[in-house]
Amino acid sequence: MSRKRYSREKKHRTAEVPTGSFSDIAFLLIVFFLVAATLVKVKTITADLPSGEKAPETQSDKTPIVNLRGIEIFFNDKQVNIEQLGDRLAALELGSKDPEQRVIMLESAKGTPYENYFKALATISANDGVVAIVEED
Repeated sequence: MSRKRYSREKKHRTAEVPTGSFSDIAFLLIVFFLVAATLVKVKTITADLPSGEKAPETQSDKTPIVNLRGIEIFFNDKQVNIEQLGDRLAALELGSKDPEQRVIMLESAKGTPYENYFKALATISANDGVVAIVEED
């Protein structure tokens, strides 16, 4: 009799996968990732970049130049630190000028740390300057 009972149970079984607890598992995983994830605010800057067209009448010898050479920063061939660069750019009052007169040339030598490049770019943008990036061929 036990053999017949076993064979009957075997015939009535279905091949269905139990999915009743999948929603609970998904909910627990979502809660876990929300608790375990760290929320970091990424520091960004917005910069106005001029077009790549050359306009000799807008570029003159009076265009300020920020030159990055390794860890050193030069503003119009005078060595400055990042705070002094901000002060000198603030003295130019770039926000009140026309966009063509707000251009600041940014030159960077090989080997300049990215942190210095980012700080100089952020300082120029914070003082309403338009960055013109100079590349060497």
